[in-house]
Amino acid sequence: MAAEQGRPAALFTLKDPLSGRKYERYPLTIALPAGWKTAAQKYLHRTCCVSMLLVITVLHLSSTVVQADPPVAGGMFDSAAVYGGQGVDHNLRELPGKIITGRVNWDKSYLFALGLGKVQGTLGQSYESLQHTPFASISQGYEMVLVKHHGLQHNAEVGGAYQLRTPDLYVGPLGMNFSAGAGLSYALGTPTYEDGPMDDPERRYRLQFLGLFEFEWRTRWFKNISLITRIHHRSGVYGLIAPRNVGSNFLTTGVRFAF
Repeated sequence: MAAEQGRPAALFTLKDPLSGRKYERYPLTIALPAGWKTAAQKYLHRTCCVSMLLVITVLHLSSTVVQADPPVAGGMFDSAAVYGGQGVDHNLRELPGKIITGRVNWDKSYLFALGLGKVQGTLGQSYESLQHTPFASISQGYEMVLVKHHGLQHNAEVGGAYQLRTPDLYVGPLGMNFSAGAGLSYALGTPTYEDGPMDDPERRYRLQFLGLFEFEWRTRWFKNISLITRIHHRSGVYGLIAPRNVGSNFLTTGVRFAF
């Protein structure tokens, strides 16, 4: 028996022996909306990113407990930094080139911040697999920041970041290291200076990703005092925490005091 027009072919046919009636069984079809593949890919990407962050956090916490390294002396913090800076009209990827060429577009938005940090040993001490590798001497720790904005926005901001820092590289009496921190920032008020999403430019997001990217400069004569140059970055992490194209970047300088 030929299939009706527009209906898929039957998988099989059953016949009732008493009535002689035939029953046909057809394959199940589901109509999916347009763009479902793109939506699924975005969902999978976000799920993978969150899973990776959770795995990194669990590994860090477990290594701290299992390795049983000697406790780091001195309370919750071992350094304090004060820094201030100005907002720039560039995204994070553009900034290195703009800084090198001196073609920075400054905005009339400013911040003043206090950062309280703590060093918790090196990666080599926490992770046995990283011993005898170039990563073993990289120090790890955290920093809490308290920020006050003025100019194009007047809100306060609090945040915390997990940090990795290279060893000092000395050229004569001058030393330098680089650090990168990743965490969360929360605006206490409306961050009016920051960009809104393209589909809703007036909307602002208080909770965002916090990135702290820093060069620290010191001399052999004053090892407890250093100069810092830092990018203070807030963003939605390409849609993970907030929509794409939101956030802000500030170029800052300051001084750090080690306890």
